[in-house]
Amino acid sequence: MEFVLTFNQPQAVYEHNADPVTGPVALRPWQLYMEAMKEAGVVRGGQRLDVFHATRVSVREGKRLVQDGPFADTKELLGGFVLIDVPSLDEALRWAERAPSSALGNTEVFTLKQPGAL
Repeated sequence: MEFVLTFNQPQAVYEHNADPVTGPVALRPWQLYMEAMKEAGVVRGGQRLDVFHATRVSVREGKRLVQDGPFADTKELLGGFVLIDVPSLDEALRWAERAPSSALGNTEVFTLKQPGAL
């Protein structure tokens, strides 16, 4: 089964991780986590997101509105995602539990719909 894990953390964590002095040490748990997933053979794809640059698009009364962001409606920002293939939701939840974001923010687990399903 395929699942997407999304990693959400407070903005201060991303600022700390982006710092050239504190960032390399702060990002080490993420490197170890991703290496463990790769070694287990569960990773199918994923990407870090630039939490400091985003654009929000909405349509109101037929007009497109574009705003520079990010505009998270929560205290945490979505910083990345990974697509994994594991036997069950329980296994996906175990990987989510190990994510560094689970200790400082949260990790969401999405079950992918079958191909072609909307």
